[in-house]
Amino acid sequence: MAQQEQGREERDRVLSEYGAWRLRTDEDAPALEEVRTLETLLRLKAERLGSPEVGLWTASLTRELLTEVVPRTVVQPREQLMDMVPVLRRLIDFLVETGRWAPGSMRGAEAPALLHDLEFAALEAADDPTRRSFSTNVLGHGLSLGVDLEDEEALADYLHWFHSLPDAERLAVSGTGRLAQPSTPFDPLLERALRRRDEAEERDWPWFLPALEDDGEPLGELAEQEGVGLYLDCPLVRRAVGVLEVVGEGRRATATGAPGRETTAELLEHLGLDGGARSLWDRPELAGVWTTLLDGGWLELADGRVRAAVGPVPATAPEDAEGFVEFGHALITAALLGRQTRGAEDGGFRGMPDTIAALLVACGDEGLRLPPGPELPPPEHEPRALARLLHVMHDLGDLADCGVLTHEEGVFRGGPAVMLALVGLLRRDGEADRTDRP
Repeated sequence: MAQQEQGREERDRVLSEYGAWRLRTDEDAPALEEVRTLETLLRLKAERLGSPEVGLWTASLTRELLTEVVPRTVVQPREQLMDMVPVLRRLIDFLVETGRWAPGSMRGAEAPALLHDLEFAALEAADDPTRRSFSTNVLGHGLSLGVDLEDEEALADYLHWFHSLPDAERLAVSGTGRLAQPSTPFDPLLERALRRRDEAEERDWPWFLPALEDDGEPLGELAEQEGVGLYLDCPLVRRAVGVLEVVGEGRRATATGAPGRETTAELLEHLGLDGGARSLWDRPELAGVWTTLLDGGWLELADGRVRAAVGPVPATAPEDAEGFVEFGHALITAALLGRQTRGAEDGGFRGMPDTIAALLVACGDEGLRLPPGPELPPPEHEPRALARLLHVMHDLGDLADCGVLTHEEGVFRGGPAVMLALVGLLRRDGEADRTDRP
């Protein structure tokens, strides 16, 4: 850490002296813009290439920086790209003149020829989408549309438009940085209005949920004996205990992280579930428990084997009331947190933040009936209304499959044990939000 700080101090000192030197040689020079460009190059040289010494410039390092690192990490207009090599050439002149050209650098006569070659090579690399990252392509496309990437509102408008594009068009932008004929052209003023409308909708209480029950009583910790019964009633907890019993000291695991077919059949029988599955992943009620145990650290995969582990809270028998309640709480929390942190394409929640609101209702005495009855009709003139409902139903269905919720006769139910885990997550997120604020 001290070495990194020393490197930053040296970089700042050299750049300050370069700016003054540049203005002495040309009082009309754009010294501030050049210093910004050089600060980026020197920072990337230190962070990405492990070369913090300002005066060390080998031919291979210089070429890699300009033709590989910069295209992959820097989003800038073409005119700035065209100025990059000339600015670096002037920095090298400054380093030589002030005695900072480090031993091990390329020879003085070699630098001009290399930089001459790199002027075209750097531009060519910047135009090659295969050398750019996903984010560089997306942001570079926004820059080409005139988006000010340093303006948070303008950037949010552009990203809102990008995420509204059809899959094929988003792939084109992220893969090439170009989209010749978008199905919906980017209109900054229109997109801002649409984004603000969608944000307002997301802040609204979902139309398909009844008002949240509030009996005025704070949700405290469950009494130990009462808690044991509530967690035994939770299918996720019961199944998790059974899975850990079967896996024990170790079973063979497949390349997908699942147990082999024989162990899967044994698990289904042990848990009282219908057999016949070729793979654990074919049975959501088992796959969800398995994934939660992996996420939480109660199962460990290594060398083609899976074994039971202690996890953050040891799995204990119901006779140890306090330990069993702690295990059940940690398990439900892991199931919710795993889905909250994953992307939708990887099995995460699709309907956030509506899903959290729906879970709060489902944990009430009446549970949550979805789809709702005629007393909760969809709002008019809201094309996303049905999509919001379907996303939440998908999320609650997934939680019912894995055993966090129950689902009978169209009603999802959680209960106090799920509510405790949910409130803990909400408090955690609230504390994180406060910590992130300046």
